[in-house]
Amino acid sequence: LTPSYYRGAQGVILVYDVTRRDTFSKLDNWLNELETYGTRNDIVKMLVGNKIDKENREVDRNEGLKFARKHSMLFIEASAKTRDGVQCAFEELVKIQTPGLWES
Repeated sequence: LTPSYYRGAQGVILVYDVTRRDTFSKLDNWLNELETYGTRNDIVKMLVGNKIDKENREVDRNEGLKFARKHSMLFIEASAKTRDGVQCAFEELVKIQTPGLWES
């Protein structure tokens, strides 16, 4: 990504493919870029394990959760194909960034 995308970001969603360990292994690189180019200290980070609808999982849910906790990130697993967890991921990020938005 272009460094300018990080500037002023209030929230970031990092996504990895639960069926490809290499995508999980690259998460540290993405976090380093965020640390380097991000301009806010209060950025909300969410980790999403995607493709949970697939059988050939290479990254266990607990590994994702452990990584998220280590880096103070929200965590959810989802499937873009079935839409399971996708809306929840965005709603959680927005809820934290804009408290009171969902209240009537």
